[in-house]
Amino acid sequence: MINYNPSIHLIKKLSMKRISLILLFIYATVLVSCKKDGVIALPEDTIGKTVKPVTKLKAVATSNEKELEISWTNPEDESIIKAELAYKPTTTGASASPNPLMINVTSGSESKLTIQVPATVKYTITVVVINKAGIKSAQTFADATPFSPAVADLAPIFLKRADTMMTSMVKLYLDGMPRDIWSASYPRASGYWDGAAVIWGHGGAFSGYAALKEAAEHYPAYKTKIASLYDNRLLKGIDDFRNTRNGRPEAYAVYPGDGDERYYDDNIWVGIDMVDLYMLTKSPVYLARAKIVWNFILAGTDARMGGGVYWKEDGNSKNTCSTAPAAVLAAKLYQATNETTYLNSAKSLYTWVKNTLQDPSDYLYWDNVHLSDESNPNSTLVISNEKYAYNAGQPMQIASLLYKITGEAHYLTEAQNIAKAAYKKWFIPFNSYTLGESFRILEPGHVWFQAIMFRGFIELYKQDGNATYVNAYKKTLANAWLSSARNKTTHLINSDFRGGGAAQTSYDILFQGACLEMLARLAVLEHEGL
Repeated sequence: MINYNPSIHLIKKLSMKRISLILLFIYATVLVSCKKDGVIALPEDTIGKTVKPVTKLKAVATSNEKELEISWTNPEDESIIKAELAYKPTTTGASASPNPLMINVTSGSESKLTIQVPATVKYTITVVVINKAGIKSAQTFADATPFSPAVADLAPIFLKRADTMMTSMVKLYLDGMPRDIWSASYPRASGYWDGAAVIWGHGGAFSGYAALKEAAEHYPAYKTKIASLYDNRLLKGIDDFRNTRNGRPEAYAVYPGDGDERYYDDNIWVGIDMVDLYMLTKSPVYLARAKIVWNFILAGTDARMGGGVYWKEDGNSKNTCSTAPAAVLAAKLYQATNETTYLNSAKSLYTWVKNTLQDPSDYLYWDNVHLSDESNPNSTLVISNEKYAYNAGQPMQIASLLYKITGEAHYLTEAQNIAKAAYKKWFIPFNSYTLGESFRILEPGHVWFQAIMFRGFIELYKQDGNATYVNAYKKTLANAWLSSARNKTTHLINSDFRGGGAAQTSYDILFQGACLEMLARLAVLEHEGL
C-alpha cells in the first residue's frame, strides 16, 4: 500500500509551475533578442482560402458565323492568375469544348476574347478564376447563341465570304497605291515600283476577281456592286502591264514598263481569265485580250524537244506550267469561238505534255524539260522531276475539257487518274474541331498552286459528278474561314488552313488572291447545288 502525502504533492505542483514560468521567460527573451538582432520573422500566408467569382459576365454573338465574344470583370484579388473558360451546348448532341481555355488575368481587370464554337446552337458559358494556390472561385454562367445566316438570304455563304475578302483586299492592297496596281504584300512594303506586285501576283488577284464576278452573276446586288467597283478599275490596272518588248508580240510584262521581261505562263493565266470573262459577259474587250495572249503563246512554241511552250521569252525550258494551261486556254478559245484551230492546238499541246512530262508511275507531272546541250536540238532531254500541285491541276482540267468537247472516254480516264493521285499526295487527314468532323484537308503549302489545282478538280466534277475532291476543298476553305487560320480583323487567311498555329505577320497578294478565287469558285458550286 502507498501512503498519499498531500504536502509532497503540493510541492511537486509548485515545482512544475515554476519550471513552466522559467521556460516562458526564456522564449520571450530569445524572441526579443532575435528582433533586436534584425532577424525577420517568417511571412504569413496571405493567399486567401477562397476566391470571389467573376462579375459582369457577358456572352454575345458577333457578326461572324459560329463566333461568340465573351467578357467579364475579374475580382479584386492580387493572388489570382488564371481564368478558366468552358462552354457547353444546351442542345443534346451538339459539340462542346474538349478542354477549358486558360486565360491570364490580373486583379480587377477586364477580360474579353472571342471563341469559335462548332454549331449555331445555344451555349452555356462558364468562367472561374484561379489563384496562386490553385483555389478556384465559384462558376459564373452566361448563355448565348452564335450568329447564323438568315434562311431568307439566298446568296451562297461562300459568295458572302468571297465578297468580304475582296472588300478587305482592295482596302489593304490596292487603295492608295501608286498607279492603282496591287501591292505585293500586307503590310505594305517599299521597294521596286513602290512595292507593287509582279504580274504573277497581280494576276492572282485578278483571277480572284474574275471568279467572284462569275459567282455573283445570279445575285443582282453582288453583281451590280462588283461591276461598278471593280470592272473598269481592275481591267485598267492589269492592262498597264502590257508591252511590245523589242518589237515582239504584245504581252503582259513582269512589271508595267516597256523593257520588262515577259513569261509565257504569267500571260496564260491572264488569258484564261479573259476568255472566262468573255464567256460570262460576251464583252468583246475580254476576248480581244485573250487573243493577244494566244498570239504571244504562239511565239513561244517551236519544234525543239518535240513541241511544248517555253516558260519565258528566250528561255531554255519547256514546262508543264506553260504548256498544260496553254492547252486549257486553247480549249476555252474553241468553246468561245468554235474555231477548230484552237481545238487542234489544245489536243496537240496536251498530247505533248502528257507524253513528255507525265510520270507514268503515278500519273502526276514533272516540272519541266530542257536539252542537255542547248546548241544541239537533237541532244538528250533532261527532265526536272519536281512535282507541284498546279502541274496536276492543269493537265486534269484540259483532259476534262477535251472529254467534254470530244466525248472521247480516254480523256476522262486520264483526268480521273490524275485526280486520284493528286488527292493522295496533297491532302492529309485532319480532325476539324471547328467543323466537328474529320476529313482530308489541303496540306500546308503553296496556296496559289492549290487554287490552280482546284480548277482541274472542278472541271472533272462537272464531267463525272464525283464530289469527293470538291467537297474536300469546301471543307478545307470552311475550316480556314471559321478557324483561327483567318485573321478576323483583316479577313486574310494563313497558308495553313488548319488553324491553330501562329498568326502570320505578312500576307502575299498571290496567296490571298488564290484564297479569294477558291471561295468564289465554291460559291458557284454552292449555287449549282454542291
